[in-house]
Amino acid sequence: MDTRKCPSCGAEMELSLSNKCMICPFCDTHIDVEITDEGNTGLLDEKMFDFLWQLDSLKQYENVVTNIDSMRYCLNDLKSAESVADYIKTALISDSDVATEGIHQERIDKVMPKIAGLIQPGEHIIVYGDEGIFFHGKEFFVITDKRSIFVNGKKINSIPHSEVSVIRLNPNGGYPRWLLNNRSEFYISGIGTKYKLLGAIAALICLYSWDFRNAKIKLM
Repeated sequence: MDTRKCPSCGAEMELSLSNKCMICPFCDTHIDVEITDEGNTGLLDEKMFDFLWQLDSLKQYENVVTNIDSMRYCLNDLKSAESVADYIKTALISDSDVATEGIHQERIDKVMPKIAGLIQPGEHIIVYGDEGIFFHGKEFFVITDKRSIFVNGKKINSIPHSEVSVIRLNPNGGYPRWLLNNRSEFYISGIGTKYKLLGAIAALICLYSWDFRNAKIKLM
C-alpha cells in the first residue's frame, strides 16, 4: 500500500482501488494521481461517469460484484430514475428493515419526526433503510426524489441529489458501502445482505444527480 502525508490532517494516505487517487482514511481528503487504466470500458455509460476505479480489483468480493451487477442493470436496462424507483419498490423491498411509501409505512412514520424538517411538500420517499435490530430508528438512511438523508443517533446529514458529483464504492472487506462526494457521513451500506438493493440505490442517486446536473459523476 503506497502512502503519503495528508495535506489536511497529516495522516498517512492510502492508494485507492482505482490506483488513480490517494485517500485519507481519517478526513476523506483525496488527491488525484496520473495513472492510466483501461479496465472500465463497456461497464457503464462513459457520458455519465468519469471512472476512477479498476473493476478487476473489485471482483474479488462476491457482495461487491452483486452490488455492481445490480447497479449496471439499473443504469443500462432501466435507464431512468423513475424506472429504478419502481424496481426498488416492487422487487427489492422484502422485509421490515427496508421501507417505502405504502410498504412498511410504520417504519417511516416512526422516524419522520427526526427528518420532517428536511422533507419538502410533494417530496417522495423512495427507500428507507435501517442498519438492523440494534439500531432500529437510530441509524438509518432515507432516499427521496430530491435528496439523501443520513441519521446516526442525534447526527443528521443531508445532501441534495443536485450536489452529488462523486460516488465512491468502498468494498469494506466484502461488505460494500457507497460514499457520496467521498464523505464518510454520507454513506449507504448493504442493509443486512441486500447488496442488490444497495446497487440499485447507487444507480438511483446517480440518475437523479445526472437529471439535476447533466454533468459527469466521478465513480471511485
